[in-house]
Amino acid sequence: MQVFSLTANLYLLDTPEGLLLVDSGMPQENQRLLRHLGGRRPVAMLLTHHHLDHVGGARMLWERYGLPIYAHPLDIPFISGEARRPPFPPIPWLGDWIANSPRPVPKEALRPVEEGAEVLSWQVVHLPGHTPGQIGLLREGVLLAADALRVGARGPWVPPAMVNHDTLEARHTVRRIARLEAQKIYVGHGPPTTTQAVRALADRLGV
Repeated sequence: MQVFSLTANLYLLDTPEGLLLVDSGMPQENQRLLRHLGGRRPVAMLLTHHHLDHVGGARMLWERYGLPIYAHPLDIPFISGEARRPPFPPIPWLGDWIANSPRPVPKEALRPVEEGAEVLSWQVVHLPGHTPGQIGLLREGVLLAADALRVGARGPWVPPAMVNHDTLEARHTVRRIARLEAQKIYVGHGPPTTTQAVRALADRLGV
């Protein structure tokens, strides 16, 4: 597994079926993403959720490689442009423009996946709260948890309410992650963390 540190962490997974790219950065990071790939061609992409720092390069890569793009059905309308993302930041006009700046991905490129599905030998897990359809990937004790957690110097924490679809649900997802008992948990923002640290966070949250 290789980590690309853009505005969000992206993950390039080497699977028996080929390279799987998890998330695609901000819209303005396309050239940085291509430099990180260095000519390597993913055979598929998974978008953990619809926020602009995770889907910004998806349209570009689909046009370049024609690769299938996996996402949860609840987030696909935002990725395809059928629904508008909530404004971010919550400022009239500007927030809506920023949140919806990624180029929509055509529906024919998108493959819906839900809890329990497999994508190139990785198991899909539903981690809602940050967005309705946020998903992660689990395999052999490794969990890619996207923005279900953020990790800083003091350990994992729940993203702030202003960026969540449902913060109460996001808190309950923390306990869900702890129950998966992954040996290493990789996130969208920050370094990896552990199940022990996530369990301690769940206890503090009372979930």
